Order: sequence, then C-alpha cells, then structure tokens
Amino acid sequence: MPFATIDGQALHYLDQGSGPAVLLAGSYLWDLNMWAPQIEALSRQYRVIALDLWGHGQSGALPQGTTSLDDIARQVLALLDHLQIERISLVGLSVGGMWGARLALAAPQRINGLVLMDTYLGAEPEPTRQYYFSLF
Repeated sequence: MPFATIDGQALHYLDQGSGPAVLLAGSYLWDLNMWAPQIEALSRQYRVIALDLWGHGQSGALPQGTTSLDDIARQVLALLDHLQIERISLVGLSVGGMWGARLALAAPQRINGLVLMDTYLGAEPEPTRQYYFSLF
C-alpha cells in the first residue's frame, strides 16, 4: 500500500476503486483495516481512500508541531492534494469525525457529504486533548 510524506512523516493510506471519492476516517487504536467490509463494498462504485492515523498501522509518528485536530485536517487535505482529489464524501468515526468536521469547516468546497459517527464536536478540555494526542 502507498505512503505519502506529510509534514516529514510517512502517512500510510489505501486508494482503491474508481468514481467519486469517499474518505474513510477511522478511530484511535485501529488501522485502516477496520474498514475492510466497507472498502470492499464501496470500491465497486467509488474511489475509496482510507488512512492509518499517525502512530497507527503503518503510518509514522505524529509529525512534530502537530498540536490540534486542525493540524490533522490540514495534513489530510495535503494527502488529498497529493492524490489530486478535489472533492470527497467523508465518513468519520470517533476521532475521524472530529478532525473530519474540522476539514469540512476548513475546506467546505471540497466536501460532497459528511457522515459523522460516534464522535464529538466542540472544545475539549486540555487534559483530555493531551491524553488523546498521546494515542497517536
């Protein structure tokens, strides 16, 4: 599977199928294989992109200077640029929904649709943010 270097680290991703692009944004403690049934079904009609979060699966460590979900959203936009994908439908689970919503706010012109599952939108207390970032 391919890698893209984003902010000096290798980001591992899957790019399968053709058609309108669907980005699968997963949860902490899982790699992109969590989406295997969805990838199999969706890639018959869609170009499916799934990625390993920083520090998960085959992706590198959280890039130095990454301190917010906005940074992660910007990094995923860089991946989309690398893949020459202008518009996506984003499916976000847990933290994938958290940074996915930030991506949608930062670049609404690049979003066809947004599915958010078991996620949270809002400011996190600093101790919670630090704990979750330690999972990267």
